[in-house]
Amino acid sequence: MESKTRDSGLELLRILALLLTFWMHGASSYSNNELSAWLCIVIETVGNIGVTLFILISGYFSVKLKPIKMIQLDMMIVFYCWIGLALRFLWGEAQAYSGEQILSYIFPVIGRNSWYFTCYFALVFLSPFLNEFVEKVSRGTLKRLLVTMLVIFSGITTFCFFDITQDGGKGIVNMIMIYFLGRYIRKYGDHLPASRPKLIGGYLLVTVVCIALNGALYVVTGTMQNRFARDNTLFTIAAAVCVFLIFKDIHFESRLVNRVALHVPAAFIMEWTLRGIITNYMFDYLAWRESNWHELILLGISVLLIVMGTVIDMVRVKLFGRLEERIATSVFGILKRCTPPSF
Repeated sequence: MESKTRDSGLELLRILALLLTFWMHGASSYSNNELSAWLCIVIETVGNIGVTLFILISGYFSVKLKPIKMIQLDMMIVFYCWIGLALRFLWGEAQAYSGEQILSYIFPVIGRNSWYFTCYFALVFLSPFLNEFVEKVSRGTLKRLLVTMLVIFSGITTFCFFDITQDGGKGIVNMIMIYFLGRYIRKYGDHLPASRPKLIGGYLLVTVVCIALNGALYVVTGTMQNRFARDNTLFTIAAAVCVFLIFKDIHFESRLVNRVALHVPAAFIMEWTLRGIITNYMFDYLAWRESNWHELILLGISVLLIVMGTVIDMVRVKLFGRLEERIATSVFGILKRCTPPSF
């Protein structure tokens, strides 16, 4: 739905997904007692659907290969990674980095500084073929493909503990599978027999079962477990689909929501740099790790990260947006002249 202001339901979901991801990243870094460990298990289970939601949204709206936009995205990632590396040298952290780690900041996309953006670039370059496939095959064929992929890459991982892709779902295979799922929902979602109460109930059931299974592993092993809440488990995928379907049918218009959602990728890539800025110059929230309120503090820090990331990126776009667009256009022109016409 497009109007003067974009429909904000799924834009709000982008922001929520980022908030959940930030909260999960913070909570998984430390636990100091039994209560804290159980809270971490809950937060990891609830929060780890964030990236899957991002991919579902991409599949639902369909990714298009737009070279100039991709060059601009790459420039944004490089900009924040180089600043992040400089700050890490200032804080004395980067001195201990290996050459490979430093190169991952200098060449962040191919260096997999963020697995999500590396795989997203691969997905975008594959998108013309993926989208053509989805448009040409029948609903039955697409459904059988999805079921087959889910069994091989998620079912076996979920219940047999064998991770065929050996990346915990943080790779291109899982991203393509979830992208296809988003495309399927877009094409055939109106025929999915699920009311909002059923979706909410389904989400709660899947989440509770996942928490219980991870909790059982914690009781048996004595260490926190998120095995059933990884990106490529059926629990994570099912929970994300339920949440996505709920928000898909929420329609409202908010310029503020849409504006913040526009800067979600920048805030995402800045996360750990922003965490360093907060702890070094604003508020050492890590000093509160022994408190039972630590997880709530981490939730507040997650909100602060989104606010900081949004404001900083708004300033970047204001100062360098037009320059980046001109550079991207020039770079694309050079690449186009150097590329065989058939390609």
